[in-house]
Amino acid sequence: MRILAVDIGTSTVKSAVVDFEEGLRGFTSNEVPLQRPVPEAAEHEPNILVEILKGTIKETTRKGDTGEVDGVVFSGYLFGLIALDGQNKPLTNIFTWLDRRPTNYLSRLYQVLDPLDVYRRTGCPPLYIYQLAKLFWLKHDKETIISKTKTILDAKGYVLLQLVGEKVMDKSSASGSQLLNTHLLDWDYDLLQEIGIESDILPGLVEPDTVVGELPVSTAKELGLKSQVPVIAGVFDGAAVSVGLGGLGQEIATSHLSTSTMLRVASAEPIIDKSPQMRFQTYYCLKRMWLPGGAVNSGGIVLRWFRDNLGSLEKMLAQDLGISAYELLDREASLSPPGASGIIFLPYISGERFPTFGNNSSGVIFGLREWHTKRDILRAFMEGVAYNLNLVNEALRENNLNFREVRITGGGARSQLWLQILADVLNVPVKAFTRGDAALLGSALVARATLDPGFNLTGFERSLVFDSIAIPSQSRYAYERQYEKFKKVLSCLAPLFSEN
Repeated sequence: MRILAVDIGTSTVKSAVVDFEEGLRGFTSNEVPLQRPVPEAAEHEPNILVEILKGTIKETTRKGDTGEVDGVVFSGYLFGLIALDGQNKPLTNIFTWLDRRPTNYLSRLYQVLDPLDVYRRTGCPPLYIYQLAKLFWLKHDKETIISKTKTILDAKGYVLLQLVGEKVMDKSSASGSQLLNTHLLDWDYDLLQEIGIESDILPGLVEPDTVVGELPVSTAKELGLKSQVPVIAGVFDGAAVSVGLGGLGQEIATSHLSTSTMLRVASAEPIIDKSPQMRFQTYYCLKRMWLPGGAVNSGGIVLRWFRDNLGSLEKMLAQDLGISAYELLDREASLSPPGASGIIFLPYISGERFPTFGNNSSGVIFGLREWHTKRDILRAFMEGVAYNLNLVNEALRENNLNFREVRITGGGARSQLWLQILADVLNVPVKAFTRGDAALLGSALVARATLDPGFNLTGFERSLVFDSIAIPSQSRYAYERQYEKFKKVLSCLAPLFSEN
């Protein structure tokens, strides 16, 4: 069976044909421009996104000689929102999760709604990233848009509308909107009514393993496909990664160390944090499986910032040597000892998703002395991401969501040093999958299970091959001390973030 899998990300669109006999074919990745028309904005122009997506698929089908496929499936980023009028014309661009304008209305939103009640109903903490906050912001800042809005969709939903003409949102993506009752797997219409917005703007809901339609002949031909094929709704991108890494099994956590990162485990029920701190989210995957865990903003973005602002020498050397600048930064960080000679880094350069401090948090380098070097700061950046992820680890374990290993993918997973830091800080083996694309593989598996009811979605994991494994070492004791210090620094500085 051959499946054309497409992933719609905030920075790139990726596609490949997953051939379950021959592997990944025709892999293609293209950047998506981020529009910033005003400060704090971060938007995708919808028609540009669709054109890039079509171009990416055409590259895949051309260079992979893969025009014959059995189905097309999509994964996509969470939290995107586009408003459409009665003729399905865009009234807005697609507001991405990086758009910070709703932060200015968050306190007003949670004067109207009880944040803990919303969390219990939706599994989503009180954060600016969700569609609920975006709608509240639009209502109070863009009333003329809301008054004309007949439907809202996310990025993947808009693509499906353009390709097959259906206005739907899969329940996996909808569970990351803060508008879905995660216990009932249906829209929580009362939430919109409580903030004064008509609930009939919500699209139809479908299970991720649903065929939402067929590509018209003209569209299939345009994309380089030789016949009409069924289109499967698919799951959100993080869920696709979890499926692709075999993360629906027991006591397995999955992670994706890219611009942001995450730590999720599978559950047969929608478990939320028993603490009022609401430290993790619970999103739906498929087939009555949920993925409690924490997605955090602070991942590879901190190393990208370091490279672009403090790594000019490494960038020049890397160009001369024909290697990645990140490889040189990795070597440099390895020369600093575990614990980064005492430096603590709070990695919140793009805010964070912990509701108690994250909406207004910022990056902090603590403990810097005259004897410290660039390599110590660099290693502290990598360790800070691991400590931040360990906050999620602690929260999961306190809620009896235990795991014995982490399976990880993404660009950061290519760093053996970062893998070892994570293994020591989380105190479990960390297995890296980097030679394939876990999100595309996971989506293809969802499609295969849809088209072949006899296919076992979790049985395939026996064939997974991991590229490297990091086992906890003696360094974990040094990290235990530093992690406690990290939490103390965070506790002291968290009240100041709101004054920024």
